[in-house]
Amino acid sequence: MSYVLLTYPKVDEALVGSIRRAHDPTADVVRPHIPIVFPVPESLGRDRLIAHIEGVLDSFSPFDISFGGLTRSPDHWLFLTLSRGSEEFTRLYSELHTGPLADCAAERYVPHLGLGLFLVQGVTYDWERPRPEDFDAVRYEVARRQAKALLGGPSLMIGTLHLVAVPDEILEWSSGERAILPDGLRVSDVHEFHLCA
Repeated sequence: MSYVLLTYPKVDEALVGSIRRAHDPTADVVRPHIPIVFPVPESLGRDRLIAHIEGVLDSFSPFDISFGGLTRSPDHWLFLTLSRGSEEFTRLYSELHTGPLADCAAERYVPHLGLGLFLVQGVTYDWERPRPEDFDAVRYEVARRQAKALLGGPSLMIGTLHLVAVPDEILEWSSGERAILPDGLRVSDVHEFHLCA
């Protein structure tokens, strides 16, 4: 098991849900979300992780976001990106990746909501070693056109973050160790945090 810190923005559930059900293999695993801390091992310690996050969040107030862009990630996901609120997420990401999370920071963080994974039929997903020939451009373009309706919507308030537990099988799938994401898996809430500085 690993831990992930994320937030669940109040999005258009009908439209986001229809796009994700058609294109996102994790649609039944986790609600539409913006990740902030990517998987960290259980060995870090739940209480230590919660204490670190609470300490960082003491200096953060709720903030507004708006979705304003669509982009393809290097590993062939369609991301809904921000036109407002990106700076706050980036600062939050940077401050969280200190102390016990200092070694977990990626070179680049892009706040996003994942809408779908676009691999050609039969390809095993491996987020660390994506190949250009595995990209399904036709399905991607269909989803991108549908997702344009999500751009320029109302501002959304980010005031609550969730630490969730991610089963090992999900990480094994995302790293290419499993060809298929097993049915019935879900992330589970471990702790809820409120921004209130």
